[in-house]
Amino acid sequence: MLTPLLLAAATVAMEVDEVVTVEYRSLEENLAWDQAALGADLVVIDRDQFESIGEGDINTLLNQFVPGLFAVGARGRYDAGYASLQGSRKQDILWLIDGNRINNRLYGGIYLDSLNPNIIERIEVLKGGQGVVFGTEAIAGVINIVTRNYQGETEGSVSVGADTLETASGSLFYTTAVDSLEWSLFGSATTSEGYQLWRDEEIHWTAADDKKRGYTVANAGTKLRWVINDASQLTVLAQYNYGELERLRSYGTIDSHNERREQIYTAEYQFLASDQLQLLLKGYYHGWDSHYTRIDQDINGNVSVVDDDSYWGFEDYGLKLSAKLTQDNGDSWLMGTELQGYRGEDEVMEFVSDTEVVRSLFAQYRPRFEALADTSVAVGLRYSDIDSAGDSLNWSLGGEHRLNAYGLLRASAGTGFRLPSADELYSVEREGGLIGNPDLDPEQSLNLNLGLSWQQDAWQLEPTLFWRRVDDLIGIQGNQYQNLDNRVETKGVELNLAWQGSDLWYWQGQMTYADSRENGSSEQIEEVPKWLASSRLEHTPSDALSLYLFVSYTGEFTDYATEAGDYWLLELGGSYRWGQHHTLRVRLENALDEEYAASVFNPGSSVPEPERSPKQTLGIPRNLQLNYHYQF
Repeated sequence: MLTPLLLAAATVAMEVDEVVTVEYRSLEENLAWDQAALGADLVVIDRDQFESIGEGDINTLLNQFVPGLFAVGARGRYDAGYASLQGSRKQDILWLIDGNRINNRLYGGIYLDSLNPNIIERIEVLKGGQGVVFGTEAIAGVINIVTRNYQGETEGSVSVGADTLETASGSLFYTTAVDSLEWSLFGSATTSEGYQLWRDEEIHWTAADDKKRGYTVANAGTKLRWVINDASQLTVLAQYNYGELERLRSYGTIDSHNERREQIYTAEYQFLASDQLQLLLKGYYHGWDSHYTRIDQDINGNVSVVDDDSYWGFEDYGLKLSAKLTQDNGDSWLMGTELQGYRGEDEVMEFVSDTEVVRSLFAQYRPRFEALADTSVAVGLRYSDIDSAGDSLNWSLGGEHRLNAYGLLRASAGTGFRLPSADELYSVEREGGLIGNPDLDPEQSLNLNLGLSWQQDAWQLEPTLFWRRVDDLIGIQGNQYQNLDNRVETKGVELNLAWQGSDLWYWQGQMTYADSRENGSSEQIEEVPKWLASSRLEHTPSDALSLYLFVSYTGEFTDYATEAGDYWLLELGGSYRWGQHHTLRVRLENALDEEYAASVFNPGSSVPEPERSPKQTLGIPRNLQLNYHYQF
């Protein structure tokens, strides 16, 4: 359902209306909204919110606008790192771009470090288990990143930006329609010198002289939708992402970087067979290629090449057929079958996988009861047959009930599964690392979310209780991955409160508590903070001027048994628009210049004993950002 986060700009009521009335033309595009009407908790970040962020990356967007989500790059902007949704592990979240998997059967981490927010139309975040409709890894939720597309009229924009961390960026977008063809083109590029990740005393003289971690990312894409007739349409997407990302180390490495190239292609045909039957056929290809280079030096000044353009990457491709059937009595079905293939190769971990195939069937039944006109219910099943990993049968149950004119109660429950990643299956011992196990079974999960939405006058309140259990846990025994006779259990509460005082003022606050532990342990699992909180105040004194203040708290967490987190951050920003075409935005990130530990770096066993202890990695320092946007 809609959350206060949809009320993000000063013209709150108008924005909610605009989002709700967008005509989604395919089953795939409407999937998140469809599930939100059946008990799932949905948060949507829209285009206006992206543009207020300036030089931030996707992690910045998610942290600001999604309650209950912790996301931070391990080395600043545009880097893989930590992610936790309602106390989950990062591997419990399914990430999509335009409905295509990003963390797939072999690479279960988050590889969004080359994706620029300037090319995004919206981000849809579904909380709670979504394994029946979306499949593996949707244990704690699904995050779908939707790239820019045609919104009903010809339009275009160009923007440029810079900040005091020596960052420069630019983006463009153009969309139009000619008769029955809708076409969109988007592109962006960002480069930065970055900032110093560790304190001076923690960087050894054998490391790179350049102590700032820089990056360059570029993205380009196009979408074409052909409305063939009133009953059928074809949509084609092509997207290319590039990144050159430094991977600094605190000891003995003078050069270390990844060069990424990613390609996504989708063809989607939708056919309205009748007023009651809607069909969709989708094929996709996702290729992800990364080349890793690392050059070390020892205390005698001897230089050695550890990795010379070493390759690691994957191919992910598949076919999906889905249908939505509405019966005369109002009952409806969402049904489908999927075939997914994955192949990975990694010269760093020294493996080449066979092609892994997953075959799935799923169905979700939504009965309508005349006696319960204010209630919607859905029950679903998914069966998956996985090469080399057996099979999995999962179920879901959800719904919502309108209590009165002010309140809505929602609930969802179900099971899910997570397939072992490439690390867990194939990794080899390197620098004291771990050994993979190709005989691992999938992890299994059980989850429950219960929430209330209450809106009265200028206030909106949304408390949510969540509980989740992951069994057949993939963990470490000795120095090898094994299915442990153990589980992770998470329980917590999320509280969101919003106030729209007038057209001039808007305030939103959120707090999340998540207790996540392995069975029998009194300690929080690593990489997951217990507490998250934030508050955002917006003031729009005129149509031309908008100001905001954002305060956030990230609770303490550990990684490699080392403490991080436990910090408050203040951010200030605003925008000024003149004429019909020009907008200038300013943002002061980390306004109080707080020095804080955002993550933890583990040097590994290849460095001398005195340098092996994990080190706190510093978060982004204070920086001032300017962005100019021209719309035509």
